[in-house]
Amino acid sequence: MNRQINYIIYAFLFLIAIGSCFWFLQKLSVTKAKNQEQSVTIPKNQNIELSVSAMKGKTLFMSKCASCHAIFKDMTGPGIMGFLDRGPWIDRNNVYEWIRNPFAFMEKNEYTRELKKNFDSMMTGFPELTNEEIDSICDFIKEAGQIQYGVSIAER
Repeated sequence: MNRQINYIIYAFLFLIAIGSCFWFLQKLSVTKAKNQEQSVTIPKNQNIELSVSAMKGKTLFMSKCASCHAIFKDMTGPGIMGFLDRGPWIDRNNVYEWIRNPFAFMEKNEYTRELKKNFDSMMTGFPELTNEEIDSICDFIKEAGQIQYGVSIAER
């Protein structure tokens, strides 16, 4: 009978140890995710906050754009820092049209056909985004660059 009690105690301790490991790993992954999200925009040595619009844009960027775009480097799609200062994106109406229906916009614009050729991929359209939401994403990209470099791209 003593042996059975020992086995039960050992099994109980084993289950507690496994549960503790899962809890620790979950806490570690949540902390890592928070650190990665913060590193997208604000260097740790600066005490700069994003505007309300840019914070909304950050959320949208992370959910819709970040799988293909980085702000400062090329990925599946081009790095998008300063994109408002190049190509057809100088006109914000072109940005709205491109984001909602890239395929239709590409048919009438050589710049976007070159992007497709260079990156060998086609951007997904997001017809559900409003002009305000697209503006928020643009604000986030612009403010992230200002935080990183201390000035806007146009001022460099």
